[in-house]
Amino acid sequence: MARAVDLTSGSIARGVALFALPLLGTSIVQQLYSTVDLLFVGNVLGVQATAALGVGSLLIVCLVGLFSGVGVGANVRIANLVGAGDARGASSACRTSVVLGVAGGVMLAIVSELLAGPFVVLMDVPADAAADSVAYLRFAAAAAFPIAVYNTASGALRGLGDSRSPLTAQLIGGLLNIVANWLALCVLEWGIVGCAFATLVSNVVAAALAVFRLIQPMAPPAACKRGLDWAFVRYVLVFGLPIGAQTLAIAFSNVVVQHQVDLLGVEAVAAFAIYLKVELPVYYPILAMGQATTTFVAQNIGAGDRGRCRRGERVCQLMALALTVVLSAVMLAAGSWAFHLFDSSDAVVSLGLSMIFTTFPFYFVYAVLEVQADALRGYGHSLAPALAVLLNICVLRAVLVLALGADGSSVVEIAMTYPITWLTAAVSVVGCRIALRPGRSTKY
Repeated sequence: MARAVDLTSGSIARGVALFALPLLGTSIVQQLYSTVDLLFVGNVLGVQATAALGVGSLLIVCLVGLFSGVGVGANVRIANLVGAGDARGASSACRTSVVLGVAGGVMLAIVSELLAGPFVVLMDVPADAAADSVAYLRFAAAAAFPIAVYNTASGALRGLGDSRSPLTAQLIGGLLNIVANWLALCVLEWGIVGCAFATLVSNVVAAALAVFRLIQPMAPPAACKRGLDWAFVRYVLVFGLPIGAQTLAIAFSNVVVQHQVDLLGVEAVAAFAIYLKVELPVYYPILAMGQATTTFVAQNIGAGDRGRCRRGERVCQLMALALTVVLSAVMLAAGSWAFHLFDSSDAVVSLGLSMIFTTFPFYFVYAVLEVQADALRGYGHSLAPALAVLLNICVLRAVLVLALGADGSSVVEIAMTYPITWLTAAVSVVGCRIALRPGRSTKY
C-alpha cells in the first residue's frame, strides 16, 4: 500500500516514529468525538441529557471493548503475513477482516438494543434521566455496528503498516460529527436522539473510508484466495478473546473506582473527572508506542528476523520511557493551569494537583507495562498479558480501592492504587516475557 510504513527494514526509530504518530492522532480524534457530544448535549439540552449520554455511552463502550481484541488479532496476523511477504494471504485476510467486522457489528448492535432498558435499570439511573438514557441507547445501538467495523478494519490496516488511513477516516468522521450534532440538536431539535444520530452517521463514514482503503488489493485479484480465510477467523477470535475480556474487566474496575470516588463528595468527583482528562497527554503517547510495538514485532516475526524484533523492543521501550518522563514533567509543571481550564474551584484544583503529584512521577512504570505487554502480543501471546492486566489493574486495584473505602479513603489514597497496580502488573508482564522467551522461538 502506498502509505504503508515498512517496519522490517531501515531505521527502527524512524520507522516506529512515523508509524506511531498517526496512532497518537487517531486516539486524540477519537477522544474528541465524546468531547464534542458532551459539549453539544451539555450546552443545548442540559444536565438531564448529559447524564443520559454518560450512561448510554458506558454500555456502548463496554460492548465495543469486548470486541476490541478482534482488531488486535487482525493486526498481528496480517502483520505476520506482510513480514513474510505473503501478499496473497494478506489480501485474503484483509477481505475476511471486513466480513468479520460486519458480522461482529451486527451482533453488537442487536445486543446493545436488547440491553438498553435492562442496563438503565441496573445502573439505577435517576427517573428524570432514565427515559432519555433508553432513548439514546436504542438509537445509538446501531452505532455499535460501524464502530466494530472501523476497529477491525483499522487493526488490519495497522498490520499492513498503514496507520495514516485510520487517522484520515477518523478526522473526516470527527468533522462530520460536529456538523451532525449542530444540525440534529440546534437546527432540527431532535434532543438526545439527535446526538445518537450524529454518532451513527460519523462512525458510518469513518468505517466506510477505512474499509474502502483496506479492500484495495495488495495482490492481483486472480491471485487472491476465494471465500473466507477460516484459519484467519479462528486465529483472530482465539487471539482476541482474552483482550476483549481484559477491556471489559478494566471498564468494570473503573466503575468500582468511580463508585468509591462518588462517596467522597462533589469536589472529589469533579477532581477525579478532570484528572482523567489531564492524564491523556501522557497516556495517549504511551498507548501509541504500545500499538506500534505490536505491529513492529509482528511484522518482523513474519519476516523471521528475531534479532530485529529484540532491537525494536528496546528502541520502542526507550522511546516510550523518554516521552513519558518528559510529558509527565511538563504536565506536573502545568498541572494547576490544566485543572483551572476545567474548574476554577480552589478545592477541586487542590485535590486534582494532589492526584497528579501522586501518580505522574510513576507513569514511566505504566510505559514499561504497555510496551512489554504489546510486545508479547506481537509475538503471538495474548493470554499472558491479558491475565497480568486482569489480575492487577482490575482485580487488585478494585480490592485495594474497596479496602480503602472500608476505612474511609481519600482521593489521594485512591490515586495511590494506580502506581501500585501499574508496578505489580509490569512485574507480572516482564515475568511472562522472561518465562515465554518470545523472540527466541515462535510458532510463526
